[in-house]
Amino acid sequence: MLHVRLGGRQVRAWLAAALLGAALATLVPGVAGASRSDDLVAADTLARSGQHAEAAAMYEALAKRTFRSWDTRLALLSAREYLAAGRLDDAERVLGRIDAPPGGDDAVLLARVQAELALAQRRPEAAIDALRRVPEPWPAPLAAELLGLRAQAEFAAGRMIDGLRTTEARASVVGTADERRANYARLVAAMVASPAATAAVPANATPSERAWFELGQLLAAKDTDPDVMAKRAADWRTRHPHHPGGEFLPAAAATAGGVTGPMQAAVAGRPAVVALLLPLTGRLQAAGRAVRDGFLAAALAEPPGQRPRIELLDTAELGATAAYARALEVGAGAVAGPLAKEDVAALVTARSLPVPTLALNTTPVESPPPFLYQFALDPEQEARAAARRIGRDGRTRGIALFPRSAWGDRVHAAFTEELRAAGVELGSVQFYDPAAKDFSGPLRAALGRFGGAGDRSPSGAPPKRDAAAEARDGPQFAFLAASAPAARALVPQLRFQMAYELPLYATSDALEPGSRAVPDIDGLVYPEMPWILYGGLGAPELWDVLRSEWAAAGRGRLRLYAFGFDAYRLLREMNSAVRGIGVSGLTGKLLVAADGRVQRELEWAQVERGRPQVVGPVLLPAAPGEP
Repeated sequence: MLHVRLGGRQVRAWLAAALLGAALATLVPGVAGASRSDDLVAADTLARSGQHAEAAAMYEALAKRTFRSWDTRLALLSAREYLAAGRLDDAERVLGRIDAPPGGDDAVLLARVQAELALAQRRPEAAIDALRRVPEPWPAPLAAELLGLRAQAEFAAGRMIDGLRTTEARASVVGTADERRANYARLVAAMVASPAATAAVPANATPSERAWFELGQLLAAKDTDPDVMAKRAADWRTRHPHHPGGEFLPAAAATAGGVTGPMQAAVAGRPAVVALLLPLTGRLQAAGRAVRDGFLAAALAEPPGQRPRIELLDTAELGATAAYARALEVGAGAVAGPLAKEDVAALVTARSLPVPTLALNTTPVESPPPFLYQFALDPEQEARAAARRIGRDGRTRGIALFPRSAWGDRVHAAFTEELRAAGVELGSVQFYDPAAKDFSGPLRAALGRFGGAGDRSPSGAPPKRDAAAEARDGPQFAFLAASAPAARALVPQLRFQMAYELPLYATSDALEPGSRAVPDIDGLVYPEMPWILYGGLGAPELWDVLRSEWAAAGRGRLRLYAFGFDAYRLLREMNSAVRGIGVSGLTGKLLVAADGRVQRELEWAQVERGRPQVVGPVLLPAAPGEP
């Protein structure tokens, strides 16, 4: 069975529980009405893609109304996004702009945001009061969400029996056995996290409730002797047969057949304890939680006897170096994380790394320590791959556009260096404002005399152009370094400027994987993860869950789940002689290079009818205009 310790609290986790914790917005209906502006659509897109601070600011601007009170729904959406971004003061400030208590769906959203804010501020009683203002009985989908929040608040307030009863009530409204198991996993985590509150069984507890308290006492015990734990577990099971807490009992540490559980993993040469260092709160919490859920999904794919205990540590709360020190204190034999680039740099600078450590980002290191490995969804690697692909496709000259940002500078440096090595000429490079909507300026500058096909004379007639001659003499490709929203605007505007069809290349940032087709970027060629391109290849259960029950949680973050999944698989193979190993992962074919960096080889996709389709090693035998 998979054991997870969150900030020093041991729980049995499983995938649905992690995904449930990651879902932030399943209760929020879309803003109704036919008067939705482009800005509102843009704010919704930012929220779905995980850019919570930017979405919050845009919702807030839209909520302000001259000479009138703020728009309640938009203010609530702004507060929700500020909360998701970890900006608690801003969330509280925007909530203060709501003049009168809203009704209907807005009342539910207000209660939820207030409760989540109070929990983040460590005011659990205020969270309970906020949820109490939502009239009961609650319909089942709403009840599952609100009961989960209420139980969390009651446990945080030390109301163990109340939290237990709320958890039991939630078990009766969740839809599947998996969700019920995840529900009880949260209860066990709370019991173990509060040994003092669990030590005394309330006099009014039912026999089933008493069993939960006894289970919490058993799991929180300091005595780690496997024989003692096995005897206590057997006694509990004898006294409480068929109790749902039975599946959370620790496995017998020793059996007639040998060693099982985490000890078996250690005997097999793998660490019995693995630490995962991620930002689980604050600015990067959405990304951190998605990586966490993919990591846990990979652990669950292993046979129960081979899974390690996983220690989850929040780098946003502890700091990267303190979290690493805590991981060593609890006996971690391998570490994954941290996630933020600055945290990786701080960790490598501040301390030695005595156990295999898979950093989930990269930082320049002149002499990498023996146990340091670096794994990242690196846009620079993809830009270099795109440059090599352009050369293999027979292109010899083209143009490129990059956003005016630190990300754009990194991609520009990698792409242009690799393109020169491939012997391809880059006729023009232009930088654009990523927040703009009109890209005609940088596009015209990049295309020169080959742009302006959509211009009109004063009489309204289009200019006379020779498409065949321009295809022969003009750019043979365009590389667009762009986010998904920017790509959806750039590609149509580029086509509007051209008299002929120009092959387009990008990195995977240009397409957000999801259920919605994006025909605006048809023809775009880019490197893609096998997991995305083949619809869940390698982890179909995780794919199905993210695309169905937890679609809202997974939207915009599918690649991060795959990243977490591969991080677990890589870490389980790591030891001092790991350099040179290869793994066929969800994120690509992975190779640990001599310097400890993980290189990714991706598949190639071309967008057709709005969806990525597999393309072969070479896209076209000849450049545009050639026979």
